[in-house]
Parts: sequence; C-alpha cells; structure tokens
Amino acid sequence: MRSLICDLSHDIIKPYISKDDIMVDATMGNGFDTLFLASLSKHVYAFDIQEQALSETKKLLEKSKIQNVTLIKDSHENIFDYVHDFKGVFFNLGYLPKGDKSITTKVESTLKTFDQIIQRLNVDGFILYVIYPGHEEGNKESIALNEKMKTLDPKIFKIIRIDLPFQNNQPPYILWVIKQKSDQH
Repeated sequence: MRSLICDLSHDIIKPYISKDDIMVDATMGNGFDTLFLASLSKHVYAFDIQEQALSETKKLLEKSKIQNVTLIKDSHENIFDYVHDFKGVFFNLGYLPKGDKSITTKVESTLKTFDQIIQRLNVDGFILYVIYPGHEEGNKESIALNEKMKTLDPKIFKIIRIDLPFQNNQPPYILWVIKQKSDQH
C-alpha cells in the first residue's frame, strides 16, 4: 500500500515532467517511482544497490510494458558515471519495502549525491526527496538535508517542504528543490 506522502510526491511533480525529459530515480526500490517517472518522461535512469530492487522493478516494468528505463545496480553517488543531462532526480529514501531493513540510504552518500546534482542542475530542474525521519538513519538524513537547504541561495532555488505536522510518529515528508534561475551572474 502506497503512502499519502508518496502519492502526493507524484501528484506535485507530474505537471513538471514532459515526454522530452530525462529523469533519474535515485532509489528505485520496488519500482513504483520508476514506473511513474517512465510513464511521463522520455527516459528514466533508475539506481539501487540491491539486486532484489532491480529484480522487482524489472518485473513491474515488464508487466506494465514499459521500456524507456535503464536499471543500474549502483549507488546514486555514481549518477554521473551513467547520466549527464536530466530534468529531475527523485529520491525515496530509507530502506527497500519488504526488504532488509538494515540496508538503508545513508546520510553521507545522500549528501554527497545532493552536492553533485545541485552543481549540475539546469534551470527548471529539480530534486525531490521523500524523507523518513522515523528510523535512525532517516532521522540523520532529515536533519542533514534540512541543514543543507539553508545553504542554498533563495534567489536561485525554491525549496518546498510538505509534511504532516499534526502527527506524532515522525511521519515521512517531502523536500522539493527547484532551480528557478541560473547561478551565472
């Protein structure tokens, strides 16, 4: 069962993706975000470090007759070894649903990847994170990413945070970074 935040993340970026766009799913998981992005874009590069994620995603894409995806068994840290131009990058952080919960995205690689992407992001490009602060590593990622957002120039980047503020169980939330202007002066 998909979560409200995951569904909302799809709803908000859908108008920003066209059939001419290259997209990156930095954390493919079971493939639902990959499938969503592929249905809207020209091509998707999907990354995960777990063979189970690639296998589940491949099954989902075949069942849906989707072929405009390249599945990559590698960390999102190595994104630029595979793709150099894209409209947006989608991260659904945490662990593989129905997988080994001890294997999670890590704050170090998440921040390293953010730093790489933000330097190469085109105007109108974006990075969208679904963040899960309810587990230890997810909480570290949450704190670090929120601190990182404070360092971005608000004249160049717009940052939107969508959360469930009246829940007391550290629910997931969305951080969406959109580059609105060139940083060339």
